[in-house]
Amino acid sequence: MDELTTLLELLSNRSVMKRKEAIRRLHAHVHRQDAYLIGLSLHYVSEHDPAYTVRNLARQAFYRMGVSPPTGTVWDEAYAF
Repeated sequence: MDELTTLLELLSNRSVMKRKEAIRRLHAHVHRQDAYLIGLSLHYVSEHDPAYTVRNLARQAFYRMGVSPPTGTVWDEAYAF
């Protein structure tokens, strides 16, 4: 669980390379039973990251999970990030 926490924290790092590496390493955890937070984080990053390459990589990882994006998500009201 410590590795997962570290990877989720790296998603908010200022370095684009570290965010991309975190997404790549998160891919190994997407099929876990408790992967809901990973999916939520990847979905958020795929919509809101300032770097196009990071958004695209997160979008691809999210769709590889086989989960459909939640419709009508209002991130300002989610208080998750």
